[in-house]
Amino acid sequence: MLDVLIQNATVVDGTGSPPFKADVAVADGRIDAVAPQIDGEAARTIDAADLHLAPGFIDAHTHSDLPLLADPKAQSKIRQGVTTEVIGNCGSSPAPLSGRAVEEARASVSLLELELTWQSFGEYLDRLRGTAVNVVPQVGHNTVRGSVMGYDDAKPTPEQQQQMEQVVAEAMDQGARGLSTGLYYPPGFYADTEEVIRLARVAARRGGFYSSHIRSESDGLLDSVREAAEIGEKAEIQVEIAHLKASGYRNWDDADALIDTLEEARDSGVLLGCDQYPYNASSTWLPSILPYWAQAGGGKEIAARLNEPETRARLRADFAENRADWDNRSGVRDWSGILIAGCSARPEVQGKTVAEVAEIDAKDPFDTALDLMVLAESQVSCVWFSQSEEVVKKLMRLPFVAVGSDASSLSPEGVLGRRNTHPRSYGTFARVLGKYVRDEKVISLPEATRKMTSLPAERFGLTGRGIVRPSACADLVLFDSEAVTDRATFTDPHQYASGIPFVIVNGRVVIDQDEHTGELPGEIL
Repeated sequence: MLDVLIQNATVVDGTGSPPFKADVAVADGRIDAVAPQIDGEAARTIDAADLHLAPGFIDAHTHSDLPLLADPKAQSKIRQGVTTEVIGNCGSSPAPLSGRAVEEARASVSLLELELTWQSFGEYLDRLRGTAVNVVPQVGHNTVRGSVMGYDDAKPTPEQQQQMEQVVAEAMDQGARGLSTGLYYPPGFYADTEEVIRLARVAARRGGFYSSHIRSESDGLLDSVREAAEIGEKAEIQVEIAHLKASGYRNWDDADALIDTLEEARDSGVLLGCDQYPYNASSTWLPSILPYWAQAGGGKEIAARLNEPETRARLRADFAENRADWDNRSGVRDWSGILIAGCSARPEVQGKTVAEVAEIDAKDPFDTALDLMVLAESQVSCVWFSQSEEVVKKLMRLPFVAVGSDASSLSPEGVLGRRNTHPRSYGTFARVLGKYVRDEKVISLPEATRKMTSLPAERFGLTGRGIVRPSACADLVLFDSEAVTDRATFTDPHQYASGIPFVIVNGRVVIDQDEHTGELPGEIL
């Protein structure tokens, strides 16, 4: 007997080929058959006469490392058709932990009311097992550097470099699929290119890939892309440039030069790909606007430093004299372009811009921003309206750009629903299918599906996933192409996508007629 029989579906198989009508049979976690008509008994039969069937969506860039521990149901992702999440991005992974990295990890864990019960990468993965979605884990360079060297501006000694390489090797041996960097964040931005190349070689020797939040997505964008390509070339490793964008209104005209730079690298033989989220606003921590010297030492040290009158005076002078540098880091025209998404120390400011909070507090916006960082010990996440919609569409059309949310699996209920967030946590894949495929026709349905499925599967070495064909893993999503919609907004983000009534992971139905079944069939890949 079959486990699941899906009848009368319009299949978008993930390859980019035109849709076709077929039945799809599932048995023992895999696709048993794809044919015009399949007869046979099944434990569950789904009539998909009005639905499209695609491979389960692979979210190429996520930050669900800790949220999946808080809620393994992966509600906001599974309900938009995501069956696999790539975690450990932007240089930050929950493991391996030692030294100063333990304190930073404990601060992040406490925000989700979790306990830090692991140190090694393998121990973290053991804790993670049993989720609704599959997980592709990476080891983060910032975590490794923080463990070995702390968070200060320093070049590693030969012994420290060797120790970091050993830590990466151990993480890869324990289950990491790749190495990620966040060269925009501390302590990653203190590392030179050679340090990263040597660590990437460790991952390459173990068949891994390299992903990066590059050093700059604004004024230094092209040089940062070239650095990523150099790392890929010299380490002989697949490169993934995270959340591709031209950030900051001064850089929107550089989109064509960005595309040329990417294509030059690819034409030269570098294995280089990218991912993108379908929004014109980004999200990161408020301290990222600070000069590098003010970000040293980790969250608590940043907060303590900002509380010193001498440091405040120095920063205000820097702000007045080097406003272009501050604008470059923020990417927005003024403080009204920075929306506070999460600030547990002052939850009433969530959903307001820094400018609005300054007006409420009767303070200068500059002081308001620093006060928030002090109060929350740097744990203030924000949405930054720094991108052009036209550039978003131009980059979306590139055939080597996959879809990645750059977001966590969340839920409106419980601890995961207490903080405001970027709507991409709930809407990324539905938004591509609804807004950019159906409504605005920026890309076709087969091409969008390829970007969500076989493209990231091939790039990350996920054999047997990302395609609808016999013997492939039965990660499947059924959606109504005329009704699929993202409902999450910047002011009300905790809203599930609609028009995706069925999602199957490893042959088990997780979303059944819009309801979560409670099944947790996800695997660590």
